[in-house]
Amino acid sequence: MQQPDPETRFLAAIGRAARALLGADHPLVGAMGAAAVQEQLAALDEGRRVQILAAAHREMREDLAAIWGFLPGASAAGVVH
Repeated sequence: MQQPDPETRFLAAIGRAARALLGADHPLVGAMGAAAVQEQLAALDEGRRVQILAAAHREMREDLAAIWGFLPGASAAGVVH
């Protein structure tokens, strides 16, 4: 199974962070596409925006399976580095 592209993963991570920090009914949670997400992020106060982006970046940074999928030769079975 192929991993979603990094932009899709990042936008989804922003949505999950927004749900956790702002609640499920906030417009950022359901924003579709980069432009809508950017618009909703811009409408937030700086402190909340920083919290959401930090949480999204942390999620991506800690997703080792996704990172591994982008390494050259990582899909080869039994490869030990």
